[in-house]
Amino acid sequence: MKAGKYNVKAQGHGTSYMPMEVTLSENRIENIEVDSKGETRGVADEVFHRLPQQIVEYQTLNVDAVSGATISSHGVIDGVASAIEMSGGDNNEFLNRPKPTEQDTQDQELDTDVLVIGAGGAGLAAAANTYQKGKEVIVVEKFPQIGGNTSRAGGPMNAAEPEWQKKFPALKGEKQALKELIATDEETIDPEYRHDFELLKEQVQKYLDSGSDYLFDSVLLHEFQTYLGGKRTDLNGNEIHGKYDLVKTLVNNCLDSVNWLKELGVKFDENEVTMPVGALWRRGHKPVEPMGYAFIHVLGDYLKDHGVQIMTETDAQHLMIEDGKVVGAVCKKHNATITIHAKSVILTCGGFGANTKMVQKYNTYWKKIADDIPTTNSPAITGDGISLGLEAGSDLTGMGFIQLMPVSDPVTGELFTGLQTPPENYIMVNQKGARFVNEFAERDVLAQAAIKEGGLFYLIADSKIKETAYNTSDESIEKQVKAGTLYRADSLEELAKKTGMDHETLVETVKKYNSYVDQGFDPEFGKTAFHLKCEVAPFYATPRKPAIHHTMGGLKIDTKCHVLNKDGQVIAGLYSAGENAGGLHAGNRLGGNSLADIFTFGRIASNTAISEI
Repeated sequence: MKAGKYNVKAQGHGTSYMPMEVTLSENRIENIEVDSKGETRGVADEVFHRLPQQIVEYQTLNVDAVSGATISSHGVIDGVASAIEMSGGDNNEFLNRPKPTEQDTQDQELDTDVLVIGAGGAGLAAAANTYQKGKEVIVVEKFPQIGGNTSRAGGPMNAAEPEWQKKFPALKGEKQALKELIATDEETIDPEYRHDFELLKEQVQKYLDSGSDYLFDSVLLHEFQTYLGGKRTDLNGNEIHGKYDLVKTLVNNCLDSVNWLKELGVKFDENEVTMPVGALWRRGHKPVEPMGYAFIHVLGDYLKDHGVQIMTETDAQHLMIEDGKVVGAVCKKHNATITIHAKSVILTCGGFGANTKMVQKYNTYWKKIADDIPTTNSPAITGDGISLGLEAGSDLTGMGFIQLMPVSDPVTGELFTGLQTPPENYIMVNQKGARFVNEFAERDVLAQAAIKEGGLFYLIADSKIKETAYNTSDESIEKQVKAGTLYRADSLEELAKKTGMDHETLVETVKKYNSYVDQGFDPEFGKTAFHLKCEVAPFYATPRKPAIHHTMGGLKIDTKCHVLNKDGQVIAGLYSAGENAGGLHAGNRLGGNSLADIFTFGRIASNTAISEI
């Protein structure tokens, strides 16, 4: 090879390309530098740590892809291969060399106070809380890196904080939404919620009568939107709603979770209150650092800095049960058996949204779940925690209710291609260019409407969208347009042509929508919050399609996160939190409630587990 430094670009996780600098001598790969700042943090970090190290140390491109980050893995390998080809070398010779020799992992037996299975947001919160309370904790994670679905989350975390939210003006339509909510027929409200509904009506009416123009919120409003947003009936006529005491536990403790995260080092944007798709209200605490990795790296760094053992690529295969009590787990790490004895075991493995067969098996809400439906989930989220819970005799709840994320990439299911922004700032149109749903509705309502329109639809916005989109930079926009995951045009007519819409329909749709923003009222679909109009070129269209996002069902738990058996009795030594558990979100989860859930119940599971050692 001709010695030197070669600059190449490698395909990243999404539509991004990662610049790489590969240093070659005449017969060796000397160094690999990957510029991964355009990648979704936390999704493929292990790739950029592990593969360059292996390639240089063993002088081979015959390295295994990192589980859960196959595209990025091949991006690094292909990038180095391109550099070798540019240098005049034979990349096939490097590709056909032997694989790196794996270091043998020895069988081990370990002891700890608390074993946490699953290193997503709930698991890391449970582990950090356990350490803070002075108990030993071990975390096992089957994938090569921590984070789970939390790394892929949008970032805003729901928590009603009335004094903070008073700093923000009410949007047009929000007061009307409150009027409609308190006009709900009490006979349709489940009995355990009725007293709280009376208190909420008093709160809202006092606010409306005051003539105030700030963003109203309260714990009771969060409670009722969570309850009503999750109340659903499946295809068999079975109705479900969020268990009252679980919902109350969430809304009364999630602000404490925000403050706890702040103490650990998560920085939140105090100048913006936001909401993800299907959240129903603006109460999202958005981290300054983009997306869910903002939480993962703070928690992960905290645990690492304090010497907490996190064992990645360690698959918990069976629970150890003695005299009806869970006392640890048997795990596999490569070919070795890791036996961990624990006084308490917390299951935080997530749901089963990346296991299409399991989704199809349990689904009772959607008429059909296609074999090739994409998912927003990490490939790690395959229902392992459900299987472990069943092994110990756990009861299940709400398993048939599967949430589809309506605004997903049509091909990959990813959330952060195109332009993602709070729903008060975009227009959803079908393939003809016409609106077909209230953009402010719950996720299942949006997904059902999209499926009725053929699945594929577009988010329409103008240049001002860059002020509020979650993942926007000029560089990312250029990449998205070039990749075809985002359309841009200087007029609505041109945008319609590029997307195959009818230009007259799209122009008329946007004209009417802009008039609704002025009025603060949507006579067509009843949208109840408006912010930006769509009127300043360039105009953008992001193609979207529903994908599997969240599984509402899981292990049955109580408010202390004890896992319960079919007789409603506590399974000694076993606890669960996050998407691994069911009963909270019922038939549909509000956007922003997942992060509130995992950090709140992760800490509760830890507190209970510690108290019962």
